[in-house]
Amino acid sequence: MSDNSRIIIDFEPISRRLFYKKKENFYQLLVNSSIRVRSQCGGFGTCGKCKLLVQQGLKYLNPPTDSEKKVLSEEEITENVRLACQCSIDEDQIDHLKRLPQPQIRVFLPQESLLEDFKILTSGLNKGVNLNPNVKKVFIEVERPNLKTIIPDFERIVTALSSTTKINKDHIEPSIEFESLKKIPLTLRADNHHITLTLYEENKIIDCEAGNTVANNYGIAFDIGTTTLVGYLINLNDGKIYSTASALNPQTAYGEDVVSRITYIKNNKEGLLKLNASVIDAINVIIDEVCAEAKISPSQIYEATFVGNSVMHHIFLNIDPTYIGLSPYVPAIKKDLNIRSKDINLKINRGGYAYMLPLIAGYVGADTTGIILSSEINKESELTLAIDVGTNGEIIVGNKDILATGSCAAGSALEGAHIKNGMRAAAGAIDSLKIDPANLSVRYTTINNKKPLGICGSGIIDAVAEMLKSKIITRSGGFNKNFIDHESFTKKNKGVEFILVKKEQTSINRDITISQNDIRELQMAKAAFYSGTRIILNFLNKADEVELKIKQIFLAGAFGNYINKSNAKFIGMIPDISDEFIYQIGNAAGIGAQNCLLNVNLRDKARKLIKNIKYVEIAVAQEFQTEYAKAMYFPHLNLEYFPSLTEYNDILKR
Repeated sequence: MSDNSRIIIDFEPISRRLFYKKKENFYQLLVNSSIRVRSQCGGFGTCGKCKLLVQQGLKYLNPPTDSEKKVLSEEEITENVRLACQCSIDEDQIDHLKRLPQPQIRVFLPQESLLEDFKILTSGLNKGVNLNPNVKKVFIEVERPNLKTIIPDFERIVTALSSTTKINKDHIEPSIEFESLKKIPLTLRADNHHITLTLYEENKIIDCEAGNTVANNYGIAFDIGTTTLVGYLINLNDGKIYSTASALNPQTAYGEDVVSRITYIKNNKEGLLKLNASVIDAINVIIDEVCAEAKISPSQIYEATFVGNSVMHHIFLNIDPTYIGLSPYVPAIKKDLNIRSKDINLKINRGGYAYMLPLIAGYVGADTTGIILSSEINKESELTLAIDVGTNGEIIVGNKDILATGSCAAGSALEGAHIKNGMRAAAGAIDSLKIDPANLSVRYTTINNKKPLGICGSGIIDAVAEMLKSKIITRSGGFNKNFIDHESFTKKNKGVEFILVKKEQTSINRDITISQNDIRELQMAKAAFYSGTRIILNFLNKADEVELKIKQIFLAGAFGNYINKSNAKFIGMIPDISDEFIYQIGNAAGIGAQNCLLNVNLRDKARKLIKNIKYVEIAVAQEFQTEYAKAMYFPHLNLEYFPSLTEYNDILKR
């Protein structure tokens, strides 16, 4: 094939030929062509997840960048391995290339660099709520007009409504959306003046339909996560979930965490519009999916409720989140919002509304509000710790008397970022493992029982906990020198690594290992959670002038649901309490969104909560550096904080 005006790049084994645009790197080329490539850093060349192999045309490409030289081994660079986000065509070669038969450049994308569908948590512990939705449908028969009393259609409708609803009672005045008003004349007469009205907030008519359609009254609740999106289609008449769908948040192509996405928005003129459009489109796809499964029309969905962290909240609403990322971390708005669905291009009924739960602070968002509402931590008699285990770890400590929250920068190690063989919880990811202390052999499980491709967050926690129990590493996180000559270790240019799976047993034809850097990444994550908990607890102790002790723990979110809670405690991620008082409550944020959809009174409770909750800025606390440094040890520098973990008496400190 020849094209004298355009450069074509051949990507294998996916059999895609893509047209190259000037000043575009290969990562941008792939993402803009809807090819999902792994990247935790958003294309900044620091995570090393977007590797590719140049099979032909190396001479036309830019030389390896400084970022690549840091991330890739000398062996990989020699073998023509590149990072897609750093690889582009040398500008001096472009005119020459255009005159040659195409393609002149052929690239191989290994399986490990392609993003697969992964395990998304949709369920959780739901304590249930009384049914009192914000949207109700009312079927009425309207008096027919006559020449004696010429009364407009709307006035006759209001008269009929007042006999069955609160309209015209208790100072509740009726109103009607303009779109609905335009439909009234024809709709009213389509079924001999039998009509169903959809009421929002008891008095606002947002839709009208001929006949009795009361049964078709739906809402949808969304959890907009940094990594995943989950939608729950719910019948507002009976409170039942009729369909659930989930998807990867497409914004992950522009950065793994919220800081990366803020950076992308700051550095790209159309960055906010692009990220906003991507998440709106993905949410509308979920709406189509749940409607298809339930065999209903999106027009029968009248309200959507949303939770998400503060940055996801802002991007979804097309509000610039830049200043959330800059001290003093101020959001544009904190209060809850009711927004017309058509104003944000949401594919539900045109008269419908989107309800955004309130934020708590710059880095503590509506997802935390949802967790508090669904877990009812504010009603517990015992002091309770709730953690949303993720990149931007939200921590809540409290009970019926007091409540405080804060956010810790746990990093994305649990997402697989900065872990040599790390990956999300997709097929082929090692998600649990055991190490035999006698011979250091490893038994593991993978998601969907696929051949090992890498290791996900729950597997990383297990690996480090088991390495501690087997005395392979010390309490400070270093490798025990007495073990490094064992056959289970491999020596690399950058140090030794413990082999979890030999290359012959993997799907990537190389060993899956745990390196010293991998251990450090997990140490930083677990130290962030534990030190954050200590700082909030210290704040409450000072406020109450009594020593408060955590009696139970709620682990929320996908990681909180899938991790081995005993191992999370063993490495010092959470306090030392009995396993029977550690509860994995699933997607509590999503359940909070569901409950606010089903009972409008919870929205008042949410407003009161955020007024009364104490917010602790963990990173600027006076004791932060000291607490964090102590928490870097396994399980902690002070073993007296973990009296039940007697195994540590036999593990070297350094």
